[in-house]
Amino acid sequence: MAAALPARPRRAPTGRPPLPGSGDQPGLAAAASRAEAERTVGQDFYDVLHYDLDLTLNPAARILTGQVATTARVVGSSLSSLDLDLKSTMAVTAANAGGVATTWSRAGDVLTVNLDRTYVPGETVTVSVAYQGNPAGSYFGWSSVGGQTMIWTLSEPYGSRHWWPCKDLNTDKADSVGVRVTVPDGLIVASNGLLASETDNGATRTFQWRTRYPIVPYLVSLAIHPYTRFSHWYTPLAGGDPMEVQYFVYPSHYEAVQTNYAKTVPMITAFAQAFGEYPFVQEKYGHAEFTWGGGMEHQTITSLGGYGEDLISHELAHQWWGDMITCADFHHIWLNEGFATWCEAYWKERTAGVGTYRAYMAAAAYMGPGTVYVEDTSDFWAIFDGNLSYNKGSWVVHMLRGVLGDADFFAGLAAYREQYAYGSATTEQFRDVMEQVSGRDLDAFFQQWVYGEYYPFYYYDWETTAHGDGLELNLAVVQEQAGVGLFAMPLPVRVTTAAGVVDTVVWNDAVAQSYRIAVPGAVTGVVLDPDGWILCEKAAVPLAGTAAPELPAAAPVLACAPNPFNPETEAVVSTTAAGRVDLAVHDAAGRLIEVLCAGDLPAGEHRFRWRGRDDAGRAVASGTYFLRLRTPSGAVLRPVALVR
Repeated sequence: MAAALPARPRRAPTGRPPLPGSGDQPGLAAAASRAEAERTVGQDFYDVLHYDLDLTLNPAARILTGQVATTARVVGSSLSSLDLDLKSTMAVTAANAGGVATTWSRAGDVLTVNLDRTYVPGETVTVSVAYQGNPAGSYFGWSSVGGQTMIWTLSEPYGSRHWWPCKDLNTDKADSVGVRVTVPDGLIVASNGLLASETDNGATRTFQWRTRYPIVPYLVSLAIHPYTRFSHWYTPLAGGDPMEVQYFVYPSHYEAVQTNYAKTVPMITAFAQAFGEYPFVQEKYGHAEFTWGGGMEHQTITSLGGYGEDLISHELAHQWWGDMITCADFHHIWLNEGFATWCEAYWKERTAGVGTYRAYMAAAAYMGPGTVYVEDTSDFWAIFDGNLSYNKGSWVVHMLRGVLGDADFFAGLAAYREQYAYGSATTEQFRDVMEQVSGRDLDAFFQQWVYGEYYPFYYYDWETTAHGDGLELNLAVVQEQAGVGLFAMPLPVRVTTAAGVVDTVVWNDAVAQSYRIAVPGAVTGVVLDPDGWILCEKAAVPLAGTAAPELPAAAPVLACAPNPFNPETEAVVSTTAAGRVDLAVHDAAGRLIEVLCAGDLPAGEHRFRWRGRDDAGRAVASGTYFLRLRTPSGAVLRPVALVR
């Protein structure tokens, strides 16, 4: 998703996208909160294979009448009922299971359909639900453009249930989806995959779209208007039949979109060369205009509220990073949005050179508080924070490229694609792949940049001394930033001398460090991180002969072992100064599970055991939990996996 973010540079206190549709912020935040609460145990015991949507839309009455069939395979445990997500405002009129009419019940936004019998693991069942209602709101829009009907959907993060019954989770992609839509004659329906048929019924017209690629519910899309249609063609990297790139535009915008839409095919080629073939090359790519002020990366058919080049490149990049591989949940949304924002800059590099790439990244730098990891996924604003999920997320990608170098970085992306294509992934899974490819331990990198806050501030000074028959640069670097711990990073150094330029990289991970660098001539200048590979601030200041600056205590250290664990794990906290220590366990939704420490402790090493229980002593379920450590000198967030 790309929003109408503030104009670059993006270092305003808020860089958050506008809410889609009605702008109902409290309603959308509440919907997200409810969605978190409504995941049921039963949904863990089936795997969706196929959805078939058959919808009739009456824009005059603003009524959607539909029937959705869900085909699923039972896994893990026998099932006698199937839980689906559907807003309580949509009325269910009938249901059947296995071809037999059946009963259903509702609890909030969960629809439970009773099956015709008990199904055991390995069996498949098809459940069909007939329903109707007005889904209007933040995720489904009845609107108009130029006096003509405009109907659109935008279901991220939890909006699919607002207009069709589904298992509304990122971790369960349907293998295929059919979308059949009947609308008043004169309207054109754009949706996912290939158009299988278009039928003139007289007063109405029916469009049948089908996709045979795995797809997450929030990427299923409708965009409906009396569009003007035209196409370009993309030739796959390996040759063969070209793929159609379809455009659904407002008739009044036909001329205006031509210049930037013509860049779409070159963008597909550039991204395919960098990340592997376009992931849905057997179907299509396309743009459909809609009335929201941004864009949404609906699989194979992006919805666009504008036609700027950056917006087009951002949404196209999502076809790889967000659609082909989707964040496993919205704690890890940076894997979608940070990647796509970085791809905006990468497209600039491909077309205008590396200097333009660097300038684009510099304009996206965010230096404020907050973590890239989204702690509260019930908060729409937290998920789609333009500063963190988008801008700083793009810097995580950019810095990882700088740390690894292009060879390992792009090889890592290829391996990430190979392992998780058409599925979902977490930050830890992405990190593991990049570690395997590069042979490097990247735990500290991800801890400080994804789970930590802020950035390093480098003060530095230098002098030259004679060394044998030549000269040596003595470089002193002091890292100082209030309220956060030290950052461990490879630090590029550029030394300009009378005999030429020396580029080198030093490892920086302490409050104060000094380095000796052989130089070929008299030094005329020294610059840290000259090409902007680190999100940091820096200043050349005289350090020698002055009182040592007042520096923060070294960052606390938090280690957990064993991890994964059962039945208990030990957390080891190391601090260099006495003071307040707060250590607590939270679940993946950010809810407090148990407080392990809340008080003053002396400097040193302290050990705490967590036995997989909450504050009331009740055993908690298997899953990923987070140990949060806070001290005056910094904070650490450490994931642990309980496997019962």
